[in-house]
Amino acid sequence: MEQVGFVRKIIKNKAEIEVKKISGCGGSCESCSGSCETDGQVVVIPNELNAKVGDFVEIVGESRGILVYALIVYMVPFSFLIAGILLGIHILKGQGIANYEPLGFLVGVVFMAIGFLLVKIIDKQVEKNDKNLIRMTKIL
Repeated sequence: MEQVGFVRKIIKNKAEIEVKKISGCGGSCESCSGSCETDGQVVVIPNELNAKVGDFVEIVGESRGILVYALIVYMVPFSFLIAGILLGIHILKGQGIANYEPLGFLVGVVFMAIGFLLVKIIDKQVEKNDKNLIRMTKIL
């Protein structure tokens, strides 16, 4: 996946780059007559090419790694939510509690929060291992 980004800021040895998001229709508003105005996405990546503020750079992302990372970020909390709801309902119903469904949902929300903490730990490990899923390839 290749994109062109604009260097907004340099922070130590990293560059803050704004990348324009591509709309679902590819930005061709003639095809759907819609207003496909999209905001930019900001990424912070190592400044391996010594880019300066105001430069346009080409950045490349490892598609497989990005998809795996997105799967982790979205599916871990969701899985914890579902598991928490099912486990909470099962345990609370077994104890004879009358409002077991809403309480089971609350247990699911607590489990989802634990899932988010787990994702945060995974994110720190990925950052520490310096697995750059996105990197600069050239200054344009």
